[in-house]
Amino acid sequence: MKQIITIQVGQSGNQIGNAIWNQMMDDCGEKLDEKFFRKGIPRTILVDNEENTLDKIRGNKNLSYYDPNNFVCGKSAKCLTFASGYYGQNDLFDEIVERVRKEQEQCDGIQAVQLIHSINGGTGSGIGAKLVYYTSDNFCDCSKINISIYPSKYENSVIYPYNCLLGLMHLNYNYNMGFYFDNDALQQMTENMFIYDQNYETYNQLLAFAMDGIYKSFRHNSYSNTNFYKIQTNITPFPKLHCYTVSLAPLFSYINSPSLLQVSKEIYSKRNQTFSMSLSQGLFLAQQIMVYGDTDVFSVQQEFKQTLTSDEVQFVRWIADPITYTVCPVKQKQCDLMAFSINHHTAIGNKLNLLQQQYRTLFQKKAYLHLFLQDGLDELELQEAESACGDVISEYCCYNDYTDTTDE
Repeated sequence: MKQIITIQVGQSGNQIGNAIWNQMMDDCGEKLDEKFFRKGIPRTILVDNEENTLDKIRGNKNLSYYDPNNFVCGKSAKCLTFASGYYGQNDLFDEIVERVRKEQEQCDGIQAVQLIHSINGGTGSGIGAKLVYYTSDNFCDCSKINISIYPSKYENSVIYPYNCLLGLMHLNYNYNMGFYFDNDALQQMTENMFIYDQNYETYNQLLAFAMDGIYKSFRHNSYSNTNFYKIQTNITPFPKLHCYTVSLAPLFSYINSPSLLQVSKEIYSKRNQTFSMSLSQGLFLAQQIMVYGDTDVFSVQQEFKQTLTSDEVQFVRWIADPITYTVCPVKQKQCDLMAFSINHHTAIGNKLNLLQQQYRTLFQKKAYLHLFLQDGLDELELQEAESACGDVISEYCCYNDYTDTTDE
């Protein structure tokens, strides 16, 4: 059995990682999956540059869930910039590498390494990028996955376009699969579910539920039983393009026994997306759909085929069979029939284009650039990051019938 090692970095990464482990434990009960757990302990390293978030995790009921040796905390102030995280914190990084090595030694084999972080801040983007290079060099024969929080349109930090573009450049060069979420979409989803207690803990729980829906297909016998490598093969037609989003249906607070047709329609609804982009502004390159409940793959294919005749759901024409189905008879606790999908859609290029425009607005004025230069960043690296982002945008646009690359 090949295992999956997780590294969760920064405040967002650790809060999200903690929510994912809680969700998986609640879903699995006592039968914890050895791919993700070692004798009931998550195979994860918790990293942050300051103690607050890790202290809260240590101090709650989940302390027994984690290996206390896998908490790696810096002693300096919070990293605000990519440069301070990437070029500083050498002692902290050496300790992280040692913890990862020891966790690796306790595995029979590695299926994947996943990084959970936010690309907005200095710790998640900077230390995260450093870990991207380390894992890429030392885990050559397995999948490298990132679960990343994309910046919200209400982001407080003014320097986030710099951090994001630099972080995305390293992810795009070195990782195989990226799952992107943003708080705008998660907030909208909670409102649609009539959850009015709006806070990051609620958003993290929803994100964790979505990711657990993907992991669950690894844990049970199912048609086309999958793993990260199979998903990567199915939905990545071009190596440079590996930015994915997740959707789920139904929003179980208002419907408990949906029909398969209802689920197939909702999975493409804007309000069921965990990333705020318009599916009408592009084309699907590929999609992996995971259905849980008492059904069969033939019925799933027939019902989804009816939905795919809609003008709102468009796939590229040059891939004969762009959808892969996974059907698992195990029901979700919240709903008799539920579907999760991994979406590879060209509209994510529109979001990247908007981020690139925000970066240019700052960089043309050299605004806040000194914060990065004083920590060791070369100005050429920012230009390279913009160029790398532009290459990804251009490639997504090449496979898109739409010429407009502005986000709605």
